[in-house]
Amino acid sequence: MPFLRNAWYAAALSSELAEGPVARTILNEPLLILAGEDGNPVAFADMCPHRFAPLSLGRVGDGTITCPYHGLVFDHGGICIHNPHGKGARPASLALRRYPMRQQGCIIWVWMGDPARAEAAPPPDYPFLASDDHVVLSGRLQVQANYELVTDNLLDLSHAEFLHPFIMPEGTASAIKYRAVQDGDRVSVYHSMPNQPNTPMFALVLGDGVQRVNGVANSHWQAPANLMLETGVDVLDEGDGRSVMLPQVHLLTPESERATHYFWAVARHRSYAVPQLDAMLQAGLANAFEYEDEPMIKAVQERMGERELFAMQPALLPMDEGSVRARRTLARLIAEDQAVG
Repeated sequence: MPFLRNAWYAAALSSELAEGPVARTILNEPLLILAGEDGNPVAFADMCPHRFAPLSLGRVGDGTITCPYHGLVFDHGGICIHNPHGKGARPASLALRRYPMRQQGCIIWVWMGDPARAEAAPPPDYPFLASDDHVVLSGRLQVQANYELVTDNLLDLSHAEFLHPFIMPEGTASAIKYRAVQDGDRVSVYHSMPNQPNTPMFALVLGDGVQRVNGVANSHWQAPANLMLETGVDVLDEGDGRSVMLPQVHLLTPESERATHYFWAVARHRSYAVPQLDAMLQAGLANAFEYEDEPMIKAVQERMGERELFAMQPALLPMDEGSVRARRTLARLIAEDQAVG
């Protein structure tokens, strides 16, 4: 299964890198990700060019990376600066492959294709991740399934009533008003839930006394698998008039054809100053993704095996329009990317 190589993928959370170097496989390629000498993230192929030993098993520090197998030393430019063998020759073939990286808020991005094309294609822009007006909560989990199955899940939120009681109250799936729109290569799916009971998630912000709300949950997809969710409610209770938005990102990075790094972040405005709100939101959302979504998507992958979705001729329902559009757009972009080389 081919991947879209000339694209930005979420590679790590800034909190992960603060704890030290990160070894992570992306698109079947092992990477070593670390903070450079200037504090900016850098990434290299996690293989010594001599005998392909994992550099992540070696010594990383003081601006250098030392191979654990034969002691070759590399700087943060990927250049071999010390060869302890023979006459110490350092041919150009000893250089490490370095990957372009960017950081936006808590998300560290990596470019997996031609480095020359990275400058002209900035990562997706999610301003709330770096806004002083917001507190950002984030997390990462591993999904044992193909990343497109996770995209399908996020573009069809009608499953929330059945998997996520924290996010959507019972009995609301049938009342969702659904609309899918495509603008160029961007696919948006709008879910409106008029006059519904308040949800446990928004009760954390609004308080248990709020009874009825108009809910929205809009998903915006960009290739290869980066999604922004606009989730919010308008309070319908007489005399209240409050509105709350909790913007989110869900960034899916293939580890392999059947494993996905799932990065997520949700932002709440600093004016939502409710005691213990952040801890409760973090726990509730992490539980939904790790213990409700992931087991179901994994089970779907196990039933599908190595077969591709459309080859299995799935029964399609109206709420599948967004995910079908995204799959077809991604397939076209991969074919175009391969044609360019």
